[in-house]
Amino acid sequence: MKRISSVILCGLMLISGTASAESAKQQLQSKLSALKSYSAVFAQTVIDAKGQVLQQATGKIRLLQPNKLFWEVDEPNENVLIADGISLWHVDPFVEQVVAMDQLAAVSNNPIVLLAQPDSKAWDEYSIAANESGDKFTVSTSSESSQIEQLVFVFDGKTLKALDIIDRQQQTTQLIFDDIKQGAPISTAIFKFSLPDGYTLDDQRNVAAGD
Repeated sequence: MKRISSVILCGLMLISGTASAESAKQQLQSKLSALKSYSAVFAQTVIDAKGQVLQQATGKIRLLQPNKLFWEVDEPNENVLIADGISLWHVDPFVEQVVAMDQLAAVSNNPIVLLAQPDSKAWDEYSIAANESGDKFTVSTSSESSQIEQLVFVFDGKTLKALDIIDRQQQTTQLIFDDIKQGAPISTAIFKFSLPDGYTLDDQRNVAAGD
């Protein structure tokens, strides 16, 4: 989904504050650390600030820590996001284009990639709050450059069940995960990217590095 891809690739620059926020951050990192491998399908709903449903889609996620992520939205709004540990690849079949970014540099602009990096120092810049039962975590940013305002993680025990992404226009992307397999083996082949025939490559990795 084009809109969701842009949301997924948008930024999070968050600030950690009080002792309670520090505790919430540690709780969330602990739960994310339990996602050594994670496979699921998801139902995706995009809702505007007035509560109107804009789009619905389905897809799948494959996560392998550290630093590997495969995210695919099904047709008719298909797109793919692959983090291979070095580069982040965004594949858009509609325009037959791939955008490549340095994965380390993209962490601050990509909340989904952080699922694969619970030990990243980037967490030091995050403001995180937890509910009393410790199964819902709200991650917030005060950075004006970030198009993402909040992420909301929902867990059942150590299992990630849902994720909401809220942008600065108050548009919400709701992701509900199902058919979850946590801790099961995942082939690393799914995280290896090769440019499809006929696709153009927009390589922003040297640009991001200032070369």
